[in-house]
Amino acid sequence: MFKIVINFLIILGLILPSFCLAQGVEQPKTMEEAKGLSVEILTALPGAVKKVWQEEAWPFLLKMWDWAKNIWNNYIGYKVENLWQKFLGLLGKENPDFKKEFQKEKTEMQKDLWDRFKDLLK
Repeated sequence: MFKIVINFLIILGLILPSFCLAQGVEQPKTMEEAKGLSVEILTALPGAVKKVWQEEAWPFLLKMWDWAKNIWNNYIGYKVENLWQKFLGLLGKENPDFKKEFQKEKTEMQKDLWDRFKDLLK
């Protein structure tokens, strides 16, 4: 019974597409008709490709890019950054922490300014 169902589905799968393909276009009978049909197909092809690209492919690629960017920003990016910093630390090429350096310089400059002001009052 199972073999009969499988064979029936295979035959049906092979026959049905041929009915769909044979409905819309009749075969050209002369070379001029064939030439006209081929020119018609070739003139319609760029517009069809452009339409598919703009309405389906490009939005799909943008959605994929947003999804990948979201995954990178939320799950992977900070882990890679941490690993990169550890790797640079092993090489002795640590990136300086600019915020800490700036605060340190700022406090030193404020002390120096305060000392100068005290010297002026003496």
